[in-house]
Amino acid sequence: MRSDSAFSSESGVASANRSCPTQLTHATLEKEIQQLPALSVIVTEFLELIDRGDVELAVLMQKIGQDQALAARALRVVNSPFYGFSRRIASLKDAGMMLGVHTLRKIVVAAGIMGHFPSGEDQGFDRMTFWQHAIGTGVAAKVLASHCGLDGETAFTAGLLHDIGKLVMAVYFPADFDQVLACRNEQDCLLKDAEQAVLGFDHTLVGAKVARKWKMPKAIIEAIRHHHNPDSVTDKPFAALVHIADILCRGLEIGYGGDTLIPGLDVAAMQRLGLDWNLLLAALPQIEALNASANLLAEE
Repeated sequence: MRSDSAFSSESGVASANRSCPTQLTHATLEKEIQQLPALSVIVTEFLELIDRGDVELAVLMQKIGQDQALAARALRVVNSPFYGFSRRIASLKDAGMMLGVHTLRKIVVAAGIMGHFPSGEDQGFDRMTFWQHAIGTGVAAKVLASHCGLDGETAFTAGLLHDIGKLVMAVYFPADFDQVLACRNEQDCLLKDAEQAVLGFDHTLVGAKVARKWKMPKAIIEAIRHHHNPDSVTDKPFAALVHIADILCRGLEIGYGGDTLIPGLDVAAMQRLGLDWNLLLAALPQIEALNASANLLAEE
């Protein structure tokens, strides 16, 4: 893999062939996003229960248990190495008691979104490696958050969802995304630059709009929207954190987010978080070790 900071909207990418009309445009994006399927009823009702603030843990566990696939995926996340429990957590009740509502909320959201998309094959887009990269970025963000004084669970969810716009386009707008992939291949550019050339916007805008539709917290929406340009939002630490985690996972070749090129790391963003190269290097073994479970978490 090679680092790439030369490709931008001012390069030859901007003149990509657009002879085939696209259905997804900047003007229609908001309408199209609103017509996409909502999160599952179980996830939505679970979040509504939590937001009430006075619901008993047993009621929450009962709600998750109504969706066996969701419950199984949530337990898989709970039992992954980065939670580090000395024994296997066999029930949702135990998970809730040991993790607390705050952490459980983010796990259920992550599990619900990972199981949200209809099954199928996407031409030129590998969902398994996509989720491996997404989970890897979430894990890396969680590891680094402990050095920045940021909430680790928010960091994990933001990292997990940072590229969700790519998956939305691949699944729900395949003709448009095929043109993006063709542009990327022809121009040998970053996927986000191909998206700008073909569509006039990129996956960060799509992902942020979808996250807003799903009523994600503001910090997560901001991280999705700005993880490629954290310098434009210097007061949004999770955007900077996810930017760094994404670049690290690309360099470590954890999963595949659609690029063989690696964008440049925003050093100023790293410095704003109080991170340095020595700390990043020291964190790499832990990030790699924790990501050994990425295939397990991504399984159906």
